[in-house]
Amino acid sequence: MAMAVLLNGSLLLPAHAEAHATSRQPTTVSSDPHGPASTLTDPGRIRSLAAKAYRWGLPAEFVYRFSRYNYLATAPRNKLGGGRVAAAWNNNATNAGDASVVYLNAMLDLSGDPSRGRTRELVLTVPPSQDDYYVANLLDSFVNTVGSIGTRTTPSTTAQTYLVAGPTSEYAHRRKVTINGFTYRVMTMDTNLNWLLIRIRADTLVDPASPASARSVIDHVVAGFGLQSLRSFERSHHEPRYFEPGYTPTAEQKAAAQKWHNTPTRATTFFKQMGRSLRISPLPTRHTGLNGTPLKALPAWVIAQPGAKKIYRYPSYGQRKSLERFARLGLTERGFRVPSNWGEAQLEALQDGFELGQQRVARAATSVGVSSSTHYWSYLNDDIGSYPNSAAGYLMRAIVVLAGGSANLPEDAVYAQLNEYVDPDGVAEGLDGNNTYTLTFTPPVDGAPVPADGILPPMVTGPDGNPKGFWSIHAYATDASQAAAPFIPQASVLNTAYSDADLAVTAVDPVADTVTVTPSDWGPLVQSSPVLFGSTAGAYGLQPNTPYYVASVPTETTADGIVTSYTFQVSTTWQQEWEATEAHPVPIQGTGGEPGDVVPIDDPGDALDLTWGPVQPVSQLGSQQITSGRLATNSDGSVTIWIAPTLPDGAPMTNWLPTPSTAYNESVYGAAGTSMATSIRPMMRMYYPSPGSDTQPSILPPPSGASTTTYVLPQLAKVG
Repeated sequence: MAMAVLLNGSLLLPAHAEAHATSRQPTTVSSDPHGPASTLTDPGRIRSLAAKAYRWGLPAEFVYRFSRYNYLATAPRNKLGGGRVAAAWNNNATNAGDASVVYLNAMLDLSGDPSRGRTRELVLTVPPSQDDYYVANLLDSFVNTVGSIGTRTTPSTTAQTYLVAGPTSEYAHRRKVTINGFTYRVMTMDTNLNWLLIRIRADTLVDPASPASARSVIDHVVAGFGLQSLRSFERSHHEPRYFEPGYTPTAEQKAAAQKWHNTPTRATTFFKQMGRSLRISPLPTRHTGLNGTPLKALPAWVIAQPGAKKIYRYPSYGQRKSLERFARLGLTERGFRVPSNWGEAQLEALQDGFELGQQRVARAATSVGVSSSTHYWSYLNDDIGSYPNSAAGYLMRAIVVLAGGSANLPEDAVYAQLNEYVDPDGVAEGLDGNNTYTLTFTPPVDGAPVPADGILPPMVTGPDGNPKGFWSIHAYATDASQAAAPFIPQASVLNTAYSDADLAVTAVDPVADTVTVTPSDWGPLVQSSPVLFGSTAGAYGLQPNTPYYVASVPTETTADGIVTSYTFQVSTTWQQEWEATEAHPVPIQGTGGEPGDVVPIDDPGDALDLTWGPVQPVSQLGSQQITSGRLATNSDGSVTIWIAPTLPDGAPMTNWLPTPSTAYNESVYGAAGTSMATSIRPMMRMYYPSPGSDTQPSILPPPSGASTTTYVLPQLAKVG
């Protein structure tokens, strides 16, 4: 579900703090200006209503806070950010970053307010989508998908141009419009604050020269996206301003962004931020945009409200009665103000209710859809991405915000996760990176009965038989103190099966303990980049085909603005940042951390004969590795993916997803590593799954409604 702030080209999501008895906030009478008196003063009823308000309003608070964070850390308002690299352990700060896609991200403000950019319309340029899979998800301030643009909905062989219009734009009621001789497809948003999240298929485990590689996708597909104001597009005579990675926040901006990084732990702060979101971005009305349009007249890129029969309604339309219920808490479209007749007892109840709401959503997040019939996979394949305006719908979207910020429509992608291992006797236990697990996918059989159990995931294929959809599995590290924020583990560097040390080392310096190398086509080196050396490494004091880390900030040599070499020291370890106050901390995915001891470099005195290459961490495996021919198959045609701390005996290295273990953590962090958490969470993503069918396998619901799905993911097996 990976959400996306992109810091220095990396995916970064503000975290969601959970309530803990040990971190309870002291309750005092608010110093904020008080609002009108409330008819609700009973603490028990305040507690109950506050829990419901948290569940309902979490998306609005999140989008407001995420916007403030994003403007500082990723890209300015109404600008694209990210797109430099695929997600990895050392560049993607939290929340289930997907290493099988490249992300582009923009937070949109279409209010037209002079203090927030004066923009009511933006022009979005997208590249051809027929052959290069992508989905551009347009979400409103309640994380409802309002628009979906890409391979599934708008396949094209040429670039396309969309006018993204705010609810008060003069073009908000249009589906297409011609302005000064140029015709736009119109995508009207129903709220002022919105989020554009683009996922583009990319393979980090093939040769960088391959058209499918993340490097090629970044250079040729990402470069085809553009976002600019309508005024700018018109002034440039309809020439797109294509995206160019390069935004780097200053130290001051990074520091200022931290204020918006976490969900507030104090209820009054949380509701105040929710209130600001509602004030800036009011709920849609029956007259907003395309509301009332016959469904059959909608363009393919516009997404209707769940359950719509004949008339289009925006997914977030119809919530006004819910908001009116919360007026007794001081929450309205004008913002949040503590009722003037509340004292400490009422504020204590508000805090209790806020924490109760957090606990309920967190509990529900680990049990949605789980049963023996799904082999204990938890996933949503209906009413997600766009949510019903009901208690169940509000709970689902709150779960999604906690689990990753947003979700695609099931037709675009289904995410499934395992939260525990259940043995044949039905006994459940947590998933631990110290253990070895397997998932085995069998070949599909034509005419087999449904539901199909454990076959390779059924995805949409093109007329030529090649897959348009794709799937991948990650094994994330989870944090007990922040259960909804899984991380890509650093242990992913242990698998070097997809890495090659075939580039020249041009110099070694045994005095400075540095190596000088030619650049890789995968992109720039940074401090913490994992690297490996070739078969002659032993003569230079290094181990061949063993992961090392760039220990120092690389020194670049350039010619005509192009990097021609990097010089750097190496270390055998890289210690990520971690929270020392936690009983069982988890190393935090991101750009922070520090190297271990610098490795001494030897110079044997002969002609230099040393090669190097970047490590391509194996944090995901799936259909792209089947397509490239790298995943090994069993004798019966099945494919087994091994999830384990070390390469299991007899397992092909190409099929191994490394996991964090106590032994690995101790090797990196010393004694501190023995207490670090090793819990894991496998997550399966299926982009562009086969349509729901009564007779063919699909992860999507069949039309008849006779079952929830005609495909069951394979059961996780524990080895030993």
